[in-house]
Amino acid sequence: MPISEASERVSGALLHFARDQWAQMGVLVEASRRDTWAQDPEALLVFTVEVARDDARLFDEVLDWLRLNGGLVSGRRLSRMSEANPARPLVEAAVEWAALNGSPLRLGSAVAQTPSEPVPLFGSPGLPGRSDETFLQHGFVKPATAPSNKSSTPDLSLPVNFAFRLRRSLGVSTRAEIVRFLLTSGGDAATTLAIAKAAASTKRNVNDTLGDLAAAGLIERFWVGNEARYRLDRDRWARFLGLEAVPSYRAWPELLGALGEIRRWLRSPEVEGLSDYLRASEARRLMSRAGPLLQRAGVPVVQAGEGAEYWASFVETVENALAALGR
Repeated sequence: MPISEASERVSGALLHFARDQWAQMGVLVEASRRDTWAQDPEALLVFTVEVARDDARLFDEVLDWLRLNGGLVSGRRLSRMSEANPARPLVEAAVEWAALNGSPLRLGSAVAQTPSEPVPLFGSPGLPGRSDETFLQHGFVKPATAPSNKSSTPDLSLPVNFAFRLRRSLGVSTRAEIVRFLLTSGGDAATTLAIAKAAASTKRNVNDTLGDLAAAGLIERFWVGNEARYRLDRDRWARFLGLEAVPSYRAWPELLGALGEIRRWLRSPEVEGLSDYLRASEARRLMSRAGPLLQRAGVPVVQAGEGAEYWASFVETVENALAALGR
């Protein structure tokens, strides 16, 4: 598969996926499916502000959703997930825009950005007109944006919105993220470190919250050697939450983070002009970073092939990752 074709394939699939997820969460865009997994709102938002630069309507409708539903989003998780991501300036601009339009959401911390010449948000200068001042301050030229007021609150009966259902019950808190992971992951038990990664929180904070939940009898703590493990009674929690079926788990921060990095690499102008050998070599270097994330998300990573022959393995891995968005 030529790199131009791979780039179009990945960009189109990721944008289609983002539309489908947000449509199920209350954004006024057409949905073509109903998923049985629980989505991670913060991971999806970091992912979407970048891929939706190819769809101005989706971008603006997600802004409108954030204006209405910012109280259901964790600023602390959003800040941690975007801290080292190239999309961080867009996350900051989106949160600031939503706050100016009534959202209570604030990022947990600020990240200093090097001032740069503003660039078009949607890839081309567009029609002359007034730029949105909020986005301009973060380095992006974007048409002035007014709330569309078309968004709705998430339908808590849908599996995709399970995080919001828990946050309505337990607060926008580490407690809700711990319960979401233990309930949906399907594993028998988990370590503090595994739970902290899924919750996108510090190990100390998670450890303290786990102790409180265990002391209250809401989860069970036991020891394997000198390491604590945690689990909960899924049937009990399902009855408490009124669930007919527990949504399935996906390691969204890892999967969406890896796919976002692959998308950026495929769209890089420098890659297009490389020889087959150098392109495959750079693809292997990319997968040294993205591959472990994909593996943690359960995506098979293909390593076969030397030199230019590795390109076929790279394409197969990318297809495996895209397939994970469709199950």
